[in-house]
Amino acid sequence: MLALLLLPILTCGYVVCYFSIPHYYKLHRYEGQQLYLKCAWLGLNCLFWSLIIIATLYTFLPSEILVISIGIFSFTLSLIEKMIPNSTSTHELTWLFLVSLSMHLFAYFKISISNWALNRFQRTKGIDPKIKLMSDILSDSPLDSELFHSYINEKSVLIALANRKVYVGQVVSMGEPNETEGMDQEISILPHISGYRDKNNLTVNFTTQYQSVDTQVEIKVTLRQELIESVSRFDFEVYQQFLERKKEFSKREKRIAFKKR
Repeated sequence: MLALLLLPILTCGYVVCYFSIPHYYKLHRYEGQQLYLKCAWLGLNCLFWSLIIIATLYTFLPSEILVISIGIFSFTLSLIEKMIPNSTSTHELTWLFLVSLSMHLFAYFKISISNWALNRFQRTKGIDPKIKLMSDILSDSPLDSELFHSYINEKSVLIALANRKVYVGQVVSMGEPNETEGMDQEISILPHISGYRDKNNLTVNFTTQYQSVDTQVEIKVTLRQELIESVSRFDFEVYQQFLERKKEFSKREKRIAFKKR
C-alpha cells in the first residue's frame, strides 16, 4: 500500500518544479535520473509536512464538524466503501487519499508562498525578481556573468563569434528558460558597430556603424550562445585611446626600421 504513495510524491515534486519560479528557472540543469530524484526530494518534502499537518488536525480538531455533522475521515471512508465495495483495505485507502490530497494542497501552498515572496521583493526593492534569480543562476559562469552585466547595467560588450564575426553592442534580452535549456541560450543585442577578426593576425577590423543608420526600426541581432567564443567589456573612450597608442607604436616601429636601413 505504501508503494501507491510513489505516484503522488513524484507528481507533487513535478508541480513544485514546474510552477514555482525559483525551481523552474533551474529546471534545465536537471536531466534524466537527476530530474527524477529532484522531483522525488521535493515530493518527500511535501509528504513530510502533510503528515505533520494531518497528525496535528487529527489530534487537536474534533472528529466531526458539529455545524454540519460531517466527519472528514468518516465521510471519505464512506465514499471509498461505495466506490470499492467488499474491500478489506478501505481504511488504508482512505488515509492514502487524505495524505495525497494534503500533499498536493501543501505543494500549491508552497508555490503560492514562493511566488508571493518574489512579487513582494519586487515591490519593496523595486527590482524584477527574475533579474535576481538570473543573477544567482548565471553567477557561476564568467561568460554568462559578462552578458548579464551588460543586460542589467546597459553596458556595451565586445562579442566574438566562432566565424570571426565581431559585434559591439548592448545585451537587451537573454530569453526565457524552458525545461531543457537555460535563459541565455539565445541573446539579443542592440549593436553599435560590427566587423571581423583578421584571419592572419586576429586583429579586429570594424566595418559597420549601426548608430549612423537613419531608420525608424530598432536594429537587433539575435545570437546563439554556442557560437560565442569570447565576451569582454567595451568602452569607446578606452578604444579611442588604444587606437591612438597603436598609431604611435606604428610610427615608432617605422622610425626604427628606417634607422636600421
